[in-house]
Parts: sequence; structure tokens; C-alpha cells
Amino acid sequence: MPEPTGRGSREFLPSANQALAELEEATGKPVLIVEAPELKVLATIRRAGPEDSSHVLRIKGGENRAADYLIVFECRMALRDGQGPRAVLRSNPEVRGQVINECVELHSQLPLSEARELGSFIYDGLILQLRSMGPGLLVDRWIRESCPDLHEAQEQAIESEITNNLGALKPSTRANYPATIYEASIAMNAAYAHFGGDLLGKPYLAIPYLSQGYGEVARRLIALALGDGDPAQGPADRQIIDSWAAELGISSWYDWSEPSE
Repeated sequence: MPEPTGRGSREFLPSANQALAELEEATGKPVLIVEAPELKVLATIRRAGPEDSSHVLRIKGGENRAADYLIVFECRMALRDGQGPRAVLRSNPEVRGQVINECVELHSQLPLSEARELGSFIYDGLILQLRSMGPGLLVDRWIRESCPDLHEAQEQAIESEITNNLGALKPSTRANYPATIYEASIAMNAAYAHFGGDLLGKPYLAIPYLSQGYGEVARRLIALALGDGDPAQGPADRQIIDSWAAELGISSWYDWSEPSE
């Protein structure tokens, strides 16, 4: 099982140490660091709820500096999540059922249980993408402006993510997804590629999406995420998520669960 580790057992970059300290100061709760070699990503953080004594930061370990970038990214996302009422994005059971049924029809060659599991996975993946990608643009912009020690790791992480996402543009992938989910997900990927390419000074990273006609929707999503107010903060997460959902035609796919519910 993963074992807790003291912060001193791994040497973080200054920006990572500062991000951890800021999260602890803002919330009044420590960050518990856990070595987790089984992770599929380099680092992930679970923000403490009202009944939790600490945040839990899980890292693969080693000296890969991409982990420092992800630590800062996750801490900044957690800080954004803590601003204002702690509303939670939750799925719409009716829409989830519709997506599952569409996947059963699309994948009739699969056993029913596998097709239903795939449908649930696809739906949950889209909701997670909607929850994180728009606010994440603001976090990445902040990191680029505020954390010069993370520039190289950030560039590697963003470029790798953009490259990995390109597989979804293949016609064979399109055929395996319900149309609404596919178009919404690709539009968000396009926004990430367009924004990330410009952020890194590599606009060519967005060319595969531009060549398939996703440039306009990508630019609209980016504008909704960045807003026109305080450039250091941007719109609140809920505002970004709701505006992206409206742009993508999936506003009815989720609800907001207020803290009192």
C-alpha cells in the first residue's frame, strides 16, 4: 500500500513548495504527501472536505520535474475550488442512461455489461473534462506567468497532452462515440491545443484541429474561460463550466449540488 512520506523526503522545486504552503495556509489543513507508484499520472491531489483532517497529495515519486508542475497545477485548482460556495458538479441520471443506451447500440458486438460500462465511462469522462479543462486554462496561464522554474516541465506536460489527444481525431474513434459526446470532447481538446500552443509559442500544435474546422469553437471556449475581468483570477469555475456547457449544448447533462444538500 502507498505510504505517507514527509515533505522533506523529496526535494520539490520552489514553486511546488510555495503552492503546497499556500493551500495549507488558505484552508488551515496540512497536505499529506503519499508515495503512490501505481498512479497513471505523476501527481494528483484530493482536497480535504469538511470532515477531513488533511488534503492528500499522491505522487509517483522519483525526480521527474513534471510532478512539480502537476503539484502546482493541482494545488491551484484546489484553491480555485475553495473560492465561494463549495458547489459540486454531479451527473444527470437521465442523461447518463441515454448515453449508456447509445453506447449499447453503437457497440452491439460487445456483451451488454461491457457496453454499459463503456457508456458510463464515456459519460463520466466528459463531465470530468468539462469540470477541469476550462478552469485549467487559467491555472496554466498563471503558472506560465508566475513560475519560471516550471516552464520546461509545463511545456513538456502540455505538449504531451495535446499530442496524446490527437488520436481522438481519427475517424475510427469518432465512430465509437455518441455524436454529442464526441463533438463536445473534441471542441474542448481543440480549445486546449489552441490555448496551449499559443501559451508555449507553438501555435502549430493546434493545426490538426484547425484543419478540421474546430478553430472557431476553440476560440469561443478560450474567451469564455479567460473572461475580460481580473487577468490574475478570471471567471469563477462555475461560471466557466456553465458557459462551456451552454456553448457545447450539454447544459442539461449535469446539476450543481449545493453544500446544504
